[in-house]
Formats: sequence, C-alpha cells, structure tokens
Amino acid sequence: MTYKHACMTGALALSLLAASSCSDDKWGTVDNAVPSFAVTSDHVMTDYGQDIHFAGKITDADGIASITLSCPGLNIDKTIDIIDIYGEPKTEYDLDYSVRVRNDVVGESFDVLITIIDVAGNKTEQTVLVTMDGDFTAPVFITMPDKEVTVLYKENPTFNLSFSVRDNREIDYVTVDVTGVDGFPITIQGNGQNTVEYSRKLELPTAIAQYNLTIIAADKAAQEGEVRKDTVSTVINVSELPDWDVLYLADVATAAELNSDVFGVPIAMDHVGVNKYRVRYYNEKAGTEICFIPQKTDFGPICFGPDPENPSVLGDDPESVGRVKLDQAGVYYVIDVNTFERTVELDTYPVSEAVNPVMYLKYGENFLWTWSDNWNQDDPWMQEWYFGPASGPDNVKVRMEQDPKNPNIFVVSDWKLEAGSERFILHNWHSHGWWNYTTWRVDNGSAPSKCVYYGILWPDNVKFSSNKNYFDWKYGQSMTADEFNFMYPNAGGKFNETSWASEDYRKIFIGDNWIDIKIPAEGSYKIVFDAHAERIKMLPK
Repeated sequence: MTYKHACMTGALALSLLAASSCSDDKWGTVDNAVPSFAVTSDHVMTDYGQDIHFAGKITDADGIASITLSCPGLNIDKTIDIIDIYGEPKTEYDLDYSVRVRNDVVGESFDVLITIIDVAGNKTEQTVLVTMDGDFTAPVFITMPDKEVTVLYKENPTFNLSFSVRDNREIDYVTVDVTGVDGFPITIQGNGQNTVEYSRKLELPTAIAQYNLTIIAADKAAQEGEVRKDTVSTVINVSELPDWDVLYLADVATAAELNSDVFGVPIAMDHVGVNKYRVRYYNEKAGTEICFIPQKTDFGPICFGPDPENPSVLGDDPESVGRVKLDQAGVYYVIDVNTFERTVELDTYPVSEAVNPVMYLKYGENFLWTWSDNWNQDDPWMQEWYFGPASGPDNVKVRMEQDPKNPNIFVVSDWKLEAGSERFILHNWHSHGWWNYTTWRVDNGSAPSKCVYYGILWPDNVKFSSNKNYFDWKYGQSMTADEFNFMYPNAGGKFNETSWASEDYRKIFIGDNWIDIKIPAEGSYKIVFDAHAERIKMLPK
C-alpha cells in the first residue's frame, strides 16, 4: 500500500528548547552522547475518532530533559518537560502517550516526529508512521441462527445452516463447527472481502438428538496483533412438536429484516394455552403478509404458513409455505394460532374500540393529576401529561408523539444516539420529578417486545374517567378464564384491581424490567409503541 504523507514536521521550537537546556550547565554531562530511544512500534494503525498510542524506552547517561511529539496534520504539538515534571533530568524514561484522532482530520497517512533532548542539548529524532487503516470494530453477524432452534422430527431431519457476517474493513476467516455432524469443523476464508455469506443444508444423523453449533468470525489482526471476533452459539434440538414459550409473528420478508432492528422485530405473541398463541396487530396498510416462527432470527428451520398443498392448514417448511395476508387497513387484527392443530384464526375490530390505559388523558395538555387521589376533587392540580423514553420522571430523554391516525400509537421518529448502552423505561414527565403516574415495563430488558402498563389505576375525577375499563379488558374480557390461569398461574384465578397498588402484585403480570439494550452504531433511531397491543420496537432510521 502506498500512502501520501499529509504532514512532514519540522521543529523550530525544539531548537529553542535545546538552546535553553544546554545553556544551563548545573546538571553536568557524563558521556555527551545522544539519547537512545527504542520505540515500541514505528508504524501505528488507527482510525478517525480512535486513539494513537506512542510508546518506547528512552535512556541517556547525561539525563533526559524533554520529549516532544509533533505533527500539524494530526494537531499534535506535545512537549513532555522531564525537568519541570520531576525537578531533575531522568536517565531512563518509559514513553507512554496517547492522543485521540479528531474526526475532522483529513488524510490517511501521517509522520509524527518524536524528538528527545538531553541536558547537554544532544537530541535523537524518531519518525512514527500513523495510518488510518486500523480495525477497531469486530465483525457483526447480519443473519444467523437463533440461540436455540427446533428441527421437527421427520424421517430425514435436516437443518438449513445459513448466515451472513460483515466487517467494516476485512474478514480474515469464519469457522463453523457442529458437534456430531461429519465434516465439521470447517474454515471459510474471507479472501479480502468484508462480507461472508454461507448456506448449506445439513443432514442430521440421528432421529432425536441435540447438536451444538458454533460460528466464529474473525477480522484481520488489528494494532499490536489483537484479533476481534464475533461468535454465534446455537443449540439445535431435533424433537416432536414442542410447546414453545414464545411464538413470533413475522411481518417482514427477509432474514436480514428480522435482524435489522434494535429490538421488537419479529413480534412476540402471547402464549395463551398449550400450543396456542395470540397477538393483537395493528395493520396500517392492506396486503400485509405474515407468518409465524418459533426462532427469532431466521425463517428456518420452522416457519408456519399456509401449506402449498392445502392452504387452509399451516405447513412448517420455510422453503414452501405461503403467507397469511391481512387485507383490511387501519384496523386491529386478533390473530390466534394453534401449532398442534395447524390453524390460524383472524378477527378484526376498529381503532375506535381499542382500549388503552391512558385513553382518557389528552396528550400534551394539562391532564396529569398531580396527586392522583381525591384531594382537591373540585379543583385538582393538573399539569401537562406526556411521556417518553426516560431514566426517571425527572429525565424524559425524548418526548414521544401521538399518531394522528391511531391514538393508541406513540412514536419517537428521530432519536439521535451514540453507540453503546442505553437504559430506559416509558414514563410520564412530572414537575416534581418522582410521580409514577403512567409508566410501562417490558418482558425482556435486553430484547423487549411486550411493553405492558405498570402505572397506577386512577379513580374518577372531574377531568376524566378512571382507567378501570383497561384492566377489565386486559385481564378479563380479552381472554377466557382458562387462558388467564395459563398465562398468570400465580394470580389466584382472577384479576384483583385493589391489589394493583402492590408492586409485588403488578410483577405477576409484568416484571419491573427496564429496556436495557446496546445501540449498535451512532445514528438516528425510531421507536414505535402501541399502548393497546402493548408492543414496542426500535429501528435504525
């Protein structure tokens, strides 16, 4: 590779410093030799926004006076004055200096001049090449098998192993191992590419068994020999039809779309009985095509959809089944799936009949009753009510907006975030910064899908009606008694609204789980929350 040097450095300031040093003879000399500098690396690979690390061992019998690092193109102009720092020169010094490359730097290659001057004015110069080709990001799997998948027992069980992995620069290799399957492990070379895609149908040698799949993607060695990797581990179960804890509704067409979200795609259905699953789905546009999958990250090995030979029943082969089409726009669908009987049932109702726990509050107006009880019933203290992703009611990070076509839906359309951890709940704002008036929790903090109401059950007041009808619908009318007992076995057989004030009772229906996720990259993100269906998803914008 050939580099253009963006800066060649001089050091007028160094000569002035040297003159100052050698004019002071109080330290004396021993051998009057130039300093010795054993640099750790004379070529540092980095990237914009990353650190450059300069290191090495410096020795000088007369005594080291100063060390200067200089490169205008990288905005580096650093002098380490040894005498000023330590009160005397040093005969040995371990250079260990880091500086961050600014994102607005222009260029791909730079010379950094390191100059060491001793007390006699002798100097040593070392040039370190800095190039913007460091790899600081591990490869990322774009599509991959889920953590646990089921292959239904058939005469010749097969598993379609499929994945794709991408790196910001170059993938070195990918290794694949499947315990108990001949021909593994295997290694797939990156061949200088930043993407590796692989697909292969595996014949599983035994009828009922369990296999462990491990996929490791490695990029090229980064600075100082570090190799960054990403690993996928999957348990493959070959079995009769299980009763999965979760079945997912998929309303996208490709595995890449299943994995393109931060969370919420596909949609987790309620488990309402043995092999029975239900979801309430707002269909914004006519013609939406859906299917049902027990694994979250791919359409195989099992995908329930209309069987090509008999569309009135659900098949399970991802390569042959069709899709269920939702023809009505702007309505809610109730979708019931029975994986044992291989049936799907659809029903619809209008948005106007959809209940949510905050439907009597007017968003953005003075509809938050500050004390939420019967104090000052004739003249309650009201304040503006709104909510959004929050670290608490005193810090709503970004305000959600209500969908004008469906008042059950609230959206953050453009939330700018940096890569890294993000932890929040959906919570109302309050002037005192502490009132849990309207708040929600999720089913799984690191991979949320359900976002269930956790706030108070408020009484009637002069402004609006109680939200009791939400609880009546949610935990009574929306399911049968058998379904309630199946979903909430610790609830005592019936919802008790007077017990809702107890946090332990609320946790029977939804845990006190905050959204606690990793933001994959700096950018803009969109959150869509449905307060009726109680589903939430977050997507890169």
